[in-house]
Amino acid sequence: MFTLLVTTVGAEAKYWKIGPGSVAGMDFASINEAMSSSNVTKGDTLYLDQYYNENSDQTVTKQVVIIGTGYDTSLSDEHVVARLTSTLHLKANGIVVKSVLLGSVYFYNDECTVERCYMTSGATKSTTAGLNHIYSCYVLNGVSGYGSSNYSKCDIQNCVIGNYVEYLTSSIIRFNTIVRSNSSYYCMSYIKNSNISNNIILNNTSYDLDIGNDVYTSGSGNSIEHNLLSHKTSLSYYPTNKYGYGGKQSELFTQSGNYSDYYKLLNESGDNPCVNYATDGGEVGCHGGMFGCPSGGRPQYIPYFTKVTVGSRSEEGKLPVSVTIKIQGE
Repeated sequence: MFTLLVTTVGAEAKYWKIGPGSVAGMDFASINEAMSSSNVTKGDTLYLDQYYNENSDQTVTKQVVIIGTGYDTSLSDEHVVARLTSTLHLKANGIVVKSVLLGSVYFYNDECTVERCYMTSGATKSTTAGLNHIYSCYVLNGVSGYGSSNYSKCDIQNCVIGNYVEYLTSSIIRFNTIVRSNSSYYCMSYIKNSNISNNIILNNTSYDLDIGNDVYTSGSGNSIEHNLLSHKTSLSYYPTNKYGYGGKQSELFTQSGNYSDYYKLLNESGDNPCVNYATDGGEVGCHGGMFGCPSGGRPQYIPYFTKVTVGSRSEEGKLPVSVTIKIQGE
C-alpha cells in the first residue's frame, strides 16, 4: 500500500512597479491597469515610481500594499514625488496605502489603512464599511463618515487635519492637530461613542466652534480627555481639557517648515501647555504618542538617494560617482 504525500506551496507575494512607460522597468502604467491584471493577486505590493502622476480616478479591488515616495517635494532632489491627484477608491478589505500624494480617498470596506500620505480628504462611502485607519497623514480638508444617517467607524491618529472630523461612531481620534478658520462650522461634529483624546483642536475664529454640542453632551457616549482647545466649549462632563488658545498658534507651534513640521511644538518645556499634558505624560497633537507624524511622508525603512555626484572627468578610464543614501527610520 502506497501513501501519496502532496505538499501545497502557497504562492509568494509579488512586487510590481507602477509608472509611465517612458521610465524603464515599469510593470504597469497605472493602479487601474494593475488591478485588471490576473498576475496581481492578494498580498502583492505595488511600488509607485516617483514620476507616477495620475489625474484620473483609481480603484483598488484587491488586498494589496501600495507604496509611494512621500509627498513633500522639498525633500526630493528632483522635486518629484508619486502622486494621484484624483480620487482613490478602496474597494477591498485590508488595503494599505503608504507615502503617496493623494486627492480624496474613499473607503468602502474594512480594515484599510492610509498612512504617511497627503490627502485632500477622506470619506466612508458605504453603510456596511467597517473600521478603517488613517495614520500620520496630512489631510488638507477633513474626514467624514457616511452622512448623518449612518455613523461610520474610523481610527485617526497622529494626523494634521485642516478642517473637520464628522459623522463617526465607535471611533478613535487621538494625537491629532485639527486647525480650522471658519466661522460657520465646527472642527468636530456628529461623533458618538468614540475616544477623543490628546488632540489639539483650534478653530481660529472668534466663535466657539471647536467641538459641537452633539459631541460633548452626556448622551453622546464619547470619552473626551486631555485635548487642548481654542475656546471654552461647554465640556462640563469632561473636565480634563484645556481651553482658551484660539489665535495663539505662534505660541504653540514653531510655524516653520512644511506640512506637519509647521505644527511641531514651540518650547518643548512646561511653558507650552501642550507638553506633558497627554494621557501618556507626553505632548498632545500630531507629534505626540508613540508614532509622531513624520516629515514629508517618506516610506519607512526604504533607502532613498539624497545626493548623487558624477564627476566631469574620467580617472583611469572610470567615471567617479559619489552616492549618498539614507533610510527614513522614524
